[in-house]
Amino acid sequence: MPSYTTIAVIGDIHGCFYTLKKLYSKLKRINEIYSVGDLIDRGRFSKEVVQFCQENVIKCIRGNHEDMMIKAVDQSGRILGFMHKEAEHYYMNGGQETQYSYIQSREFADFKKFKSAIKSSGHYDYINTFPLFYEFKKVIISHAGIIEGGNEISIMWNRDKPAVLGKLQIFGHTPNEEMIYKKHYYANIDTACVYKNKLTAVIVDTNTGLIEDSIQVNCDEYDVREDI
Repeated sequence: MPSYTTIAVIGDIHGCFYTLKKLYSKLKRINEIYSVGDLIDRGRFSKEVVQFCQENVIKCIRGNHEDMMIKAVDQSGRILGFMHKEAEHYYMNGGQETQYSYIQSREFADFKKFKSAIKSSGHYDYINTFPLFYEFKKVIISHAGIIEGGNEISIMWNRDKPAVLGKLQIFGHTPNEEMIYKKHYYANIDTACVYKNKLTAVIVDTNTGLIEDSIQVNCDEYDVREDI
C-alpha cells in the first residue's frame, strides 16, 4: 500500500515526451504518480519518455506495447539468426518509432541494433519490472479493463466493458476523445494523445475511489509524426 491516499494516474503516453513534461508540471503537488502503461511506440520520443518516468519515479503499469517490446527483444534472433515473429509483430505496431528514438533508424534490418541499445540503456530491465496492476483499498490501476475470468493477456488487451469489482478501475488502452468516467465503476483515461488529441491525468483518492480532479494538456505537435 502507498504512503499517500491521493495519487495521480496518467493515461497512455506513447512517446509524447513534450506533452508528458507539460502535464507532469501540473502534478507537482501530488506525491505519488502512476501511469496506465503504453509509454512507448507510435510517438517520436519513447526513449525520452522512459527515461523521464524512471528519473521521476513514476510508477508504471505494463501495457500491451511494453509487453510486445519485451517479447520482441527477448525472442528475436533465436532461430538461425533470423528475426522472430514477435519482433515483426512489435515493429508493425508502432515499434519502429521506439527503435528510431534509440538508434535513429526505422529499418527492420536494424532491430538487433535496437535490441542492444535498449538493453545497454537499462530501459529494458526497467520496463521489465512493470507490474500488470496496482491495487488499493478502493482503486485498481491496470492497462486495460479487468474482466471476469480474465488473465495476463486480457488485462493488457481487453476492449470490452470491465467487470464490476467494487473498486474504481482506472485504465487506458482504448483511445477516446474524452475521458470516460463511471463513478465507483471505471475511468478510461486514454484520450488519444498520440493521435493529436490530449494527455489526461486523474487525481484520485484511493480510500474512497473518487476522482477529485482531472488535468489535461493538448498533444504537443512536436511529439507526433505528420503521418500518424
